[in-house]
Amino acid sequence: MNKSNAAVFFILFLLSATVIFFNQSGPVLFFRNYIGETLRPPEIIFSKAVNGILFFKSIFFDIKKIKELNIELTEENLELYGKVAKISQLEEENDFLKEKLNLIDKKSWETSLAYIIGRDFENNRSFIIDKGSRDGIVVGMPVVLRGEIVVGRISDVNYSSSKVKTIIDTQSKIAAVTALSKISGLAQGLGSDITLNLIAKNKTPEVGDLVISSGVDGLWPRGLIIGKIKNVRLEETTVFNSADIELLADFRDFNSVFVILNSLTP
Repeated sequence: MNKSNAAVFFILFLLSATVIFFNQSGPVLFFRNYIGETLRPPEIIFSKAVNGILFFKSIFFDIKKIKELNIELTEENLELYGKVAKISQLEEENDFLKEKLNLIDKKSWETSLAYIIGRDFENNRSFIIDKGSRDGIVVGMPVVLRGEIVVGRISDVNYSSSKVKTIIDTQSKIAAVTALSKISGLAQGLGSDITLNLIAKNKTPEVGDLVISSGVDGLWPRGLIIGKIKNVRLEETTVFNSADIELLADFRDFNSVFVILNSLTP
């Protein structure tokens, strides 16, 4: 090793020893600790501020989600309450008709449970069921819901399925009578609603009175529930009075119906 190289090595050795010595010395450690302690509060404050922002952001979105969920649950509950109220009302009114007014046919109808496999969602005038000619279904058979609520009639039959036209179809006509006031008329579909026509001019049905099939047309058994009077139209220029009928059930809410197999009116 020549002298120049030895001198460079010696200088580097001294610098290294100096750095190691001062790095572990009291003043240097004190200075480093002081700088660290001085910078720590802003770091902690910034960290806490960021955490706080994230916390409140999380709370905000959680509250928003809870409100949205609460609205959905409220709507579902209202829908359920409405369905329960309808079912309860139908059962009470049906029992009242059977026990008090004695208007329901005492004959036990033979029915066939059928499931809906296709719907006309656009206007709700027809649907398809999973029963056909192999099950004894024929054109003209009445179709009802639980509680003997009229839905419609079989309009077309295939081997394993059938088409049902609902009572709101414009071709639907049912000889009807109001349950309490005994006012006769013709329940006719309007395409989206149903009305009670041919009411005698001196007769005025009560709003809320049930409308049932009278059976005088020979097409529908007596005592099936069609709906209830929603409002009455009394016009001097017409020969007959008429009334709007409110259906007691939305047919789109049901997945199954009953086909009355022996519906001949006694």
